[in-house]
Amino acid sequence: MLKLFKKHHFNPYIFIACMVIPFCYGNIALTDTEETSKSKPTATYSNPYFKGTKEERDAQVKKIAELFGVDCNFCHNEELTVFTEEGEKSKLMMRASVALGVDCDYCHIDLKHHKENEQQARRMFELCEIMGTECNFCHAGKDKLTVKGEKSKTAFLTRAWPTEGTKQCLQCHIEKKQFALNFYGWQVLNAMKGLKGM
Repeated sequence: MLKLFKKHHFNPYIFIACMVIPFCYGNIALTDTEETSKSKPTATYSNPYFKGTKEERDAQVKKIAELFGVDCNFCHNEELTVFTEEGEKSKLMMRASVALGVDCDYCHIDLKHHKENEQQARRMFELCEIMGTECNFCHAGKDKLTVKGEKSKTAFLTRAWPTEGTKQCLQCHIEKKQFALNFYGWQVLNAMKGLKGM
């Protein structure tokens, strides 16, 4: 190989330089591209609350910001890569609104004021925390319930949940177990089945 280089008056160092230089420039070009993409963040609305085209999703974000009277940095950092504490909370709320099939203004008047259904919403969030579930465990859209939601509705009515609250659920259910029944709960369920002739 060296004889070939000498014969054609090639210096091996020039050959190596010719091979390495394009890789260096390619790497610099890629690095510049990465830096450009980092400096210009694009908001991706992966939360299922936002639907439609980019313009429609942007309008939804604007509507939420106006409702609560906040700017983007209330929920996001400047690069839109990290959520603030309030942003993490709003992600949970958005999942709830998707499960219920409602918008933010279903419960909120503005950032500090709520509609009359606030107490029920607070109890529902407390119930989700105690049972280790999310809203879509029972809810499947506006005025629609899942099969498990229908069963829970029966218990809510018979146990006066709206007035008595969530803590009593633990008389029959195991905490953080998606409404799994404890021994007493199974006894109650079997007694109900017996009364219904099931």
